[in-house]
Amino acid sequence: MKTILIFDDEETFQGNLRDRLAFLENAFDIKTPGNKEFIECMDVLANRQREFCETGGWSSDDAILFDEVDVLIVDYKLFDTIPFLTAEDVAYHARCFSECGLIVGVNQYGHNPFDLTLRGHLESFADLNVGQEQVGNPNLWGEVASGFHPWHWPILPDYLNTFEKKIEDVEDGLRADAPICEVIGFTADVFTLLPRSTGEFIGGNPPETRFREFVVDSGSGLRRKDARVRHVDEKIVARIGAARISKWLERFVLSGQDILVDAPHLVSRYPSLLSGDRNDVETWNKTARLASYDELGLSTEVIEPFRLKKGHWMSRPAWFWRELRECEEIEEVREPWTIERPNWVFCEDTSRFCEEYTEFVADVDSPFTRRFVSRLEKIDYQPAYRFSL
Repeated sequence: MKTILIFDDEETFQGNLRDRLAFLENAFDIKTPGNKEFIECMDVLANRQREFCETGGWSSDDAILFDEVDVLIVDYKLFDTIPFLTAEDVAYHARCFSECGLIVGVNQYGHNPFDLTLRGHLESFADLNVGQEQVGNPNLWGEVASGFHPWHWPILPDYLNTFEKKIEDVEDGLRADAPICEVIGFTADVFTLLPRSTGEFIGGNPPETRFREFVVDSGSGLRRKDARVRHVDEKIVARIGAARISKWLERFVLSGQDILVDAPHLVSRYPSLLSGDRNDVETWNKTARLASYDELGLSTEVIEPFRLKKGHWMSRPAWFWRELRECEEIEEVREPWTIERPNWVFCEDTSRFCEEYTEFVADVDSPFTRRFVSRLEKIDYQPAYRFSL
């Protein structure tokens, strides 16, 4: 059985998070360690960090709970445990100096937030950042529920299942001395066209950058003080590289919808790709699911050549937009004046097409900044000025 570890230095809050996840107990063993055990784990991670700075690796002889955890959930403020320790410190050390699976940071950006920038908090080493009110949202765990469901959320169990495959890809890429773009299924041409704000996360020359360079030299992997070591163990490079590039793809590249485009944003531009009744909103909503591309109600034969073939690097099917937009087999490309817009738009906060919505401007380096939300009650939409741009 897979394991979820929840930690907060306030036992009441920690218990509250566990109660929110009680519906997962048949699928996950949920652990809530005490402060003493947590501090012991952090001490081991600190020792591993010191060893790493001397040798470029660390010994797993002193295995700790973090090494066995599939999903680590940690609250942002941990002042009562270790002064000035935050979830970000925990996330960094867990990613670099343990063998833990996914890392979920809680409350770093609010208790119930929705990020109107859509930029994804790449500065955080957590694979996903949520508020405490959202930890137990069934949509995050693969259970379908109405209401709040940010489109950028992956299904965590599925995301976990693909993590090891990504690590294997990176290890293969390291042995072949292949650039990042090749490892994740992009062409060098696509990386050449990345906006500066997107490409700078990888380093100075994205089309040529290898995973080792990214992890050690870019500043987006190892912190500078840890990157001074001459040689870094391949397994450490693979785990850090897989996690960081995966988040960059999900939360930064895909958010622009101009390098990669996913199904609901694609049919919003090219409705002719829908395989069902275009006058029925549920035909459109079928595309807004994290399912395989042949289950989305799309006519995929025409767009198949443009699909990202290494689909396990994304939590949803995606297609290369710059190639797709020139395909004249698509009705709207061949005859753009024929596009008929429906009465609904895709809402980023509910993952559904809706007739009632509020427009906002996302902070993405893309032509597609105009987006929509249902604007639900009790959700903290931030920064709110994005509604007035």
